[in-house]
Amino acid sequence: QGDSRISSVSIVRVMRFFRFARLLRVSRIMRHMGSLRTLLFALADSLVSLAWCAVFLSSVMYVFAVFILYGVTDYFESQGSGIDEEVAFELRAKWGGVYRSMVSLFMAISGGADWSDLLWPLRFVSEANEIIFIVYIFFMLAGVMNIIMGSFVATTTQIIEQDRDAIVKYETERFRTYMSRIKQFFKEADTDKSGKLSWEEFNRYLQDEKVKAYFQALDLDITQANLLFSLLDSDGSDQVSIDEFVDGCLRLKGEARSIDLNMLVNMCRSMFAKMRAHIASTEEQFYTIGRSLANLQGNTADAQ
Repeated sequence: QGDSRISSVSIVRVMRFFRFARLLRVSRIMRHMGSLRTLLFALADSLVSLAWCAVFLSSVMYVFAVFILYGVTDYFESQGSGIDEEVAFELRAKWGGVYRSMVSLFMAISGGADWSDLLWPLRFVSEANEIIFIVYIFFMLAGVMNIIMGSFVATTTQIIEQDRDAIVKYETERFRTYMSRIKQFFKEADTDKSGKLSWEEFNRYLQDEKVKAYFQALDLDITQANLLFSLLDSDGSDQVSIDEFVDGCLRLKGEARSIDLNMLVNMCRSMFAKMRAHIASTEEQFYTIGRSLANLQGNTADAQ
């Protein structure tokens, strides 16, 4: 039984670990899904505002429902049994209580029902009820709903700005961490503490398997260490300073990007243009020299 309990605890721990790893994967994916992340954050941050909007709308609809219901009740009491059956049915179905009146008012502004159909039975009650309902429609659609929509748009804009700040902060922190790792690598490889990294020191330090794995974690390819050192040694002194090392690692980090390829294409075009101009100038000089030699030979032959 003791062994079974231990195995059960181990399985639970493994399941927790995989669940945690799954959460980490989701969080990493969310960083690359800007629109979905913004939408979820906006919804989460707008829950309080949404609750207060519901309270405010309910209060407004309650006030208008009481006014309309008061007129409908007075109409039933004054007309008695002389009310048209269709009108009475519509009034009871749509304005037959505070709850029914509030539902009808909500349907009028949310598209659940045509507000002209809701207005039709109120025309038989009084002109005051008709005006109250029209004022409610104008007040809600032209004023309240636009203000609510504007507040949610402002909240979303604020979330986007905060999200941008978070992304900038995250990228800045990652860049600082990367820089500190590169400098730490340089200090460990510089065994003579000269502030310069020679090829021997660099190659000796890369022989460690842990260092190779660490360098791979920095997105730097070390399969050709000699070529990598040559690329880091920008001044050709066979020694790499810390500034050259940091700049080179940042430049060589990861795979070639589109801007790197375009820069290479522009450099090749510039070199080819200079080569063509040099070739044309050289051909012209050779032509001039040839003509000079031909004239010199002709003059020599005439002199003889």
